[in-house]
Amino acid sequence: MRTRPGTCQRKARYPTEAAALEVAARASIALRPYRCPLCRQYHLTSRTKGMRLPRFERERRKGEPEAP
Repeated sequence: MRTRPGTCQRKARYPTEAAALEVAARASIALRPYRCPLCRQYHLTSRTKGMRLPRFERERRKGEPEAP
C-alpha cells in the first residue's frame, strides 16, 4: 500500500526511525513506524497485520492474558 500525498501531509513526520519508535512506545495502541516514499521521513501506522512489530510491542503482548 502506498502513502498518498494528502495522507502524508496530514501525518506527523519523524526524522529517524528511533524517534518514531519512541512515540509508538508511549501510545496506548499498537503502532509501527514505516519510511514514507514521498517525504523520506517516518510515519506511524496502526496496520500491523503481517508486519514485524517493534520489540517493545512484542514484549507488551507477552504480558497480556490470552483472549478466550
